[in-house]
Amino acid sequence: MKQKVVSLFSICLWRSKASRLRTEKGFLLGELQITVAVMALVTALLYGDFYQLVQGWHKMFIDVQLRDASRYMYSILEKDLCYESKLLTLSDDYRGNAKLLCQTGHAGKTYTYTWEGKSLYKTTKTTNTSGKNPLFVPDCSVVEWQVQKLNDKFLLIKFALEKQGRRQNFEQVMHCFNGSVVYE
Repeated sequence: MKQKVVSLFSICLWRSKASRLRTEKGFLLGELQITVAVMALVTALLYGDFYQLVQGWHKMFIDVQLRDASRYMYSILEKDLCYESKLLTLSDDYRGNAKLLCQTGHAGKTYTYTWEGKSLYKTTKTTNTSGKNPLFVPDCSVVEWQVQKLNDKFLLIKFALEKQGRRQNFEQVMHCFNGSVVYE
């Protein structure tokens, strides 16, 4: 009981001193300076944690974009190589990069996949026309491209994507249902 009275008395005494101080000149300015100093200190302490949190979210967002880009690329490769191909020919271009030629069952239609300057391209040729299209998402670079024959029906495709300093490697085995895989 005695301690409770003493604590209440000290609180009342502090409030009365604070009220007297508030009536003195310059007290509001001192209070404002202390508040600004505490806010600056708290901001400085929280800035590091907040910055790391934002950086973590940014890195995670870029990783998700890289995975989406790889799924896009693999979906096109899977459609062309696994379902439409009759013959897949693996070779190297004049730079030593892997080149993949896919002959389809559609009246003389062929696809050629080449890796040129951090970009993967699909060249489509028919009996009358020819066209070259990018097979990558524009803001992601294809920094590696490898194609390996596993056996007559299976093909291993590896590539690495890079965006804003983040890099991810992807690899997938493709089963060629209608065609066969050969080396040139």
